[in-house]
Amino acid sequence: MDEKLLMHLFQDGFAGAAVAWYTNLEVSQIQSWKDLTTAIIRQYQYNTDMAPDRNQLQSMTKREHESIKEYAQRWRDLAAQVVPPMIEREMITIMVDMLPTFHYEKMIVYMSANFADLIFAGERIESRLRKGKFEYASNVAPNNNRRAPMVVSYPNFFWGPLFDGMQPSLDRFEELDTHH
Repeated sequence: MDEKLLMHLFQDGFAGAAVAWYTNLEVSQIQSWKDLTTAIIRQYQYNTDMAPDRNQLQSMTKREHESIKEYAQRWRDLAAQVVPPMIEREMITIMVDMLPTFHYEKMIVYMSANFADLIFAGERIESRLRKGKFEYASNVAPNNNRRAPMVVSYPNFFWGPLFDGMQPSLDRFEELDTHH
């Protein structure tokens, strides 16, 4: 393909600030496709340089009135931008570690290898919490991520049938819903 045509077609993909940047380029500096790609990389390299990293994910906490699903979506959106990309297991471990104490204590038992299943389990826990199946009090703010001593009580009929040893089953969540 002709370089001039390629350069002309490529500009059609620009929007917003990129259009203004492209329009203000000095024509004398852009004589070839290579010149254009070099200019683009120079202009937008900061996007790569400013990409989120694992440290940012490890400081991203669940907001007080945010559901586990909303938090996971916000967290996963940021995780998708981390360079180099994270594997699923690493994402699960970091996200669960950042949950508030109450959620952490419930989710750490589950630790699925699948992010979606983990979030489903978190939603079930939140549902049970809203229905009064858990009672808890804390000497720290409810969304605090410190692992401070916490008084937690929960009915054995809820957690007992959920987990057989250390291998919890999501099917057991459904069984509870149909029996209560």
